[in-house]
Formats: sequence, structure tokens, C-alpha cells
Amino acid sequence: MTWPRAIAACLVVQLVSAAGCRRTEAIAGRAPSPAATDVGAAFVRPSTAPPSAAGIALPQPTAAAAASAGTASAQPKSPFGVASAVARYTCPAVLAGGAFRSFLADSDTKVTFVDGDDAFALVNRSPTGALSPSYAPADLVDLKDASPRAPAECESAHACLRREARDALVQMLDQMRADGVPGRVESAFRGFVTQCWVFAGWAQQATGGFCEAAAQSALPGHSQHQLGTTVDLFTTDWVARGNAFRNGFGCTPGGRWLDENAWRFGFVVSYPIHPDDRDNGSRCRTRRDHPVPIDPKTGYKNEPWHLRFLGKEEASHFHDAWIASGLDTPREATLEQWLRKRRGLVGDAELPVCDGCQCGACATFAPEDERTPCKDESLRLDEDGRPKPPAEEPRLVDAALSDRAEGIVVVEVKVHSPAHTVTQTPVTRDDSPTYAPDATFESLVPYAGTQPHSYEDLPGAWRIAIEAVPASASSAWPWRASLARSELAGTWNRANLLLPAKAGDSTVRIRLSLPGTRTEHLRVTLLRDGIEHDTRELAVLSTAPH
Repeated sequence: MTWPRAIAACLVVQLVSAAGCRRTEAIAGRAPSPAATDVGAAFVRPSTAPPSAAGIALPQPTAAAAASAGTASAQPKSPFGVASAVARYTCPAVLAGGAFRSFLADSDTKVTFVDGDDAFALVNRSPTGALSPSYAPADLVDLKDASPRAPAECESAHACLRREARDALVQMLDQMRADGVPGRVESAFRGFVTQCWVFAGWAQQATGGFCEAAAQSALPGHSQHQLGTTVDLFTTDWVARGNAFRNGFGCTPGGRWLDENAWRFGFVVSYPIHPDDRDNGSRCRTRRDHPVPIDPKTGYKNEPWHLRFLGKEEASHFHDAWIASGLDTPREATLEQWLRKRRGLVGDAELPVCDGCQCGACATFAPEDERTPCKDESLRLDEDGRPKPPAEEPRLVDAALSDRAEGIVVVEVKVHSPAHTVTQTPVTRDDSPTYAPDATFESLVPYAGTQPHSYEDLPGAWRIAIEAVPASASSAWPWRASLARSELAGTWNRANLLLPAKAGDSTVRIRLSLPGTRTEHLRVTLLRDGIEHDTRELAVLSTAPH
């Protein structure tokens, strides 16, 4: 049996403790195998990887990698952590080999900033959010009896967590049972090798292939499950009625219980529904009037069952910060934003690693001369994980009024952006956003049915900026727009973050309502860090009301 077929067979026959296999079963509409649930009412026992998974190899240290690891403490520390070299590994799911093409640049597989033993490790889809393939916690224990287990045992025959997380989980399961919603763990610790082979199988089975897999399941090394503090938790009743990983769990009594109470036991729901995507404000149901893409503040779609352990004290601190952030508003913080704030990071999130699926909204460590899946449509990162400025600055080529009506004008701005120019939201397009009366970049509705967002300046980002003459005393350059591709608006305007500009010549259109007093001129500029570049002035024949 070939390696891909061995994986497919695994997916059809059994539910394993990994996102790839269990989500493929969800697509196939298959229920979990009873044979996988005989450890006890609350825990699932992982199945062994197929023999062909031996073709996936963990890192083999090289002299350069060993030297780098030995001097990691001497390297400059960025907000993401200390950069450490990753030795060579084999993972056909994301790297070239066999029938697979390479989805990642070499440079994005050779460095990690994440200390897995840090309770507040920032593990996400970004190039800076990957764990070392060789990382595994040293204090893994069996969920059933708390006996110490080696990582290999936890990936073959035992469901495991770190000891403190396991003890807290048992307390939470006891309380769930007492409250009439007995819990059921479907996934716990997952090492890199397991992540790799199940992701490959998931990508083969998913209708949308690799990109659908990447939007709903972490790339190998980017999974919070590798920390040993994360579980996928359902209820026994939910699992008994079908595949656990199907939509709707968040609105069940068990899903609501976790949303309201998990923090009391030290656990946090990592991937809630974005406020813009909630159906009439529901925390468990998404709106149905348009497709809901990934949440740009977390990188994934909603997973009400995905819980990460922080400890009771810190989970309580997060809960307080979450309430203070502004519930049901675009300011509402997720775990990602809370962890970022602890590190002094600005903006809501970092872009996903460039894997060929989010071109125009991805980032890479690859230098200019290295082949990457998204080529010019990416942010290039420096050795500390910060976006590099392009070799030359963007230029404002021309600006004109392409349309005007009663109190409304469309400003058409032609710009030239070198590859990898750093810009930021909001992205404009024909249908949204529009600067309505009194709207500014600090209070702008990104699309119909959402609340105003604030897009404060992020360091190093270029944006088109417009102001009226005479200027408003309340805000300088109140109307601002990204240099990114217009197609990105629907997903990425739901967060304030850096994006790569559309490379080369492009035209950006900004529709705005003129202020109540007569506007004689508009000034247009490229703005970065508060400094104007290539400023133009446009005459306005305005009949705006006085």
C-alpha cells in the first residue's frame, strides 16, 4: 500500500488524536470508530500511525544547527522569542517529495521562536508561530491514570497532557458530569510526526485540498496541541450522535458550558466566533447571509471545542481582560490578542506563513532570491520576525476625482508599490468600505452588518491618506486606505494588521462623504509613520450642504 493510501485507509477506519484524521472523517460524514473509545467514558486512545509514516523524519542535528542552539541565549530577543535554528526534517505534507509539491519556502522550515515550555507561547499560523519539530513536553502523563509517558507512547497508545493541565482537566470533567453535561476528550497532545502524516491525509481528502486543510487545521509544528496543554473536548451525548467535529457543538448545553465555565478551571477557548460573524450576536452560531472566512484575529474558523490550558490564575486574568476589551465589538480580545499584548506586539495578529493559499496576505523569512509559493505577494521578515521595508519606497503616481455626486466623491489614486511594500488595513473595494459622514480610519464599518472598526497606524505601514481643505480640526488625514489587493477586504478588514501591498502599478479607489462645510480642495498623500510623501491637491466642485 502506498503512503498516501495508507493514510487514507487510516482516515476511513479510525479516529485518531489529531486534527487531520478526525476532520477528514467529518467531511466524509463518518462517525468515530467505537474501537477508538475503549479507554474510558471521558478519554479517547490515540491509534498508531501507519507503518509508512516512518518516511517522515524528525530533525537530524547539523553542526550549524547545534552551534546555533548552543548560542541561542546570545542572539537578539524579539517580541516573538529567541530565534533558534531548526535542523533538517522530512514532512512530505508541506515539503517537496513524492507526489507532493513544496508548499513552504526552505527558510520557513529552518527557524523557531517558540519556547514550548512557556505557558504563554504564541503558537499560530505565522512564520514566527511554529514549534521545533523535535519539541515535546518533558512532563507528559496519561489522561486516564496520570502515569508518566514518553512522547512516543502518547502518539501511539495513550492520550496525554502535561501533568498540571491533566489534573485541571479531570476537575473540569468531574464538574461537567455533575452539571449534566459529561465531557469527552477527542484529542490531546500531538507530536510533529503525527501532525505531519494526518495533515497530509486531511489535505488529500478535503474538497479544497491543501488550502482547505490549512484554513481549518494547523500546519505541522503550528499546532497548539504540540504544547501538551490543549484538548479538543466535547460531550458524550454529542459524540454518541455522530462525528464529534461537526458544526453546531457550540450551541449545545455542553458547548455553552465550556464557553461560560472552562476558564474557571484554567482553560480558554482559543478560536471563538469573530464579532462580525455572529448571527444576531450569538456566541455559538455564525451569520448565514454570506460565507464566513477564517478569523484574521486567530487564523482559523471557530472551534468551540478547542481549549488551551493557561492555569487557573492566568485564565482568570484573561477572562477579566476579555470582558474589559469590549464584548461583542471588534475590540473583543481573543487569546491571540491577549498573548500579543503581553509581548508588547501591536496590531491584532501576524499573517500566516506563505504556503500558496493566502497570497497577498502572508509572510515569509525567505530572502529575495529564494523561491517562495507567493513570490512578490508577501511580507518579507527580518531575523527578528519583523517585516522588512522594500528596497525602494512606493510612489504616488497620480490622483483624480473619478466620480462625484451630492456631497460624495470617489478619489482614484494610482500608486507604484515595490514588491513586499508594507501596508495595512482597511482595504477598499467598490462595495466596501465607504467613508460615510463622520467616519474616519478610527471608526469605519468594513462591510454591511458590522460595527465600526478602528485602524490605528501600525509602524512602518504605508497607506493612502486624504483630508479636506480646509482641514478638520478633529482629525488629520481622516480617510485612509491600504495599498493591498482589493480582494482581501472581505477577510482582512475584520482586523487591524499589516499586509503586503499589491506589487507594481495599481489603482486604489476611496469613496467618501465630504464634511458638512463646503470643501474647496482635497489633499492626497502617501502616509507612513505620520510622514507625508508625494502629496497632491485636488480641486473639488462641491455642492455639499452648508
